Amino acid sequence: MRVMFLGGPGNISDSAIAYLLKKEIPVAVIKRSHGGLLGYEGKIRFYYGNRDCKEVLVDAFLDFRPDIVLDSTCFELCQADTVVCALREVPCRRFLFISTADVYGYPLSRLPMGEDDPMRAPNGKYAEDKKAIEELYRRELEGTSIGYTIIRPGYSLGKTFCMSAFGRDRGTWLVARIRQGMPVYSPGDGTTLIDAGAAYNTGRMIARICEEDSTIGQIYNCAHNRAVTYDEYLQAFGEALGKPVKIVHIPTDFLFSLDRQEVKESVLGELARFHLYFSVDKFHRQFPDFEWEYSLADAIREFISYQESIGGFEGAQEPVFEDKVVKLWQEEMEKLKNHVNANV
Repeated sequence: MRVMFLGGPGNISDSAIAYLLKKEIPVAVIKRSHGGLLGYEGKIRFYYGNRDCKEVLVDAFLDFRPDIVLDSTCFELCQADTVVCALREVPCRRFLFISTADVYGYPLSRLPMGEDDPMRAPNGKYAEDKKAIEELYRRELEGTSIGYTIIRPGYSLGKTFCMSAFGRDRGTWLVARIRQGMPVYSPGDGTTLIDAGAAYNTGRMIARICEEDSTIGQIYNCAHNRAVTYDEYLQAFGEALGKPVKIVHIPTDFLFSLDRQEVKESVLGELARFHLYFSVDKFHRQFPDFEWEYSLADAIREFISYQESIGGFEGAQEPVFEDKVVKLWQEEMEKLKNHVNANV
């Protein structure tokens, strides 16, 4: 088996590559730049070029001759079209598309959400495009000799990505605020569920799927095997940092009543105000021996360590819109409390 990744090594593909290498399976990656190799220099084959160029894909396919092509960086239909064109010229045996659990649409129709449960309309362009790409790949590869599998990862916290409820800064702001003893925001009353898991586990789940031809034609959620509340999620960061976490709850409806772009463009609207909890029962039935080796705490420590090594927290102490909203909310709530105590 020879496996080629379109994009990477990345947040999820890192551990997938490590798993495959341990099994002595040859791995190749097509990537744009010569940076971000994550220590895989000399261990895997790198092809440098634009994955959106058919000639780049065809040349790499012809040289490496992958049995499995795994597309982990497809976000637009035109990118998928290019891959399909390249595969018509140089077919592989299997093709895996890394989609997203966000295609189910929020709020989820059930908890935890299974692969065959009723879907809603996707929230936001990212999820809409991923769903359309799933359908394009399925339509174009159906009836060919290429076996097609869809992977829908849940929230996978790893070296390069961590989600906060509001911002899109990949988690650096969240860590910086907790370190400084500053308050951080938690959606609603803090009981929103989030299956925050380690990208390390997600990548290994994908690698296992690569090993089994019985997964052809299937869709798999790849996520953590349990959920925590958003407050518990934030507390886990505090435990990793050895700092108490000052959590502030602000009603979501109030935030969306504000005429501010910072709110409209936040993660809150598309994701963080909803339960994010996806069933992995189908995967576990297929791979009953699989173990989720990294805990949420392990993933957080890995994120912090890696970001410190690359200077990821530099500048994260600068005040942002969320700081101002939290501060004003606390001040006004204190005034309201004092007023009610004195006058009611």
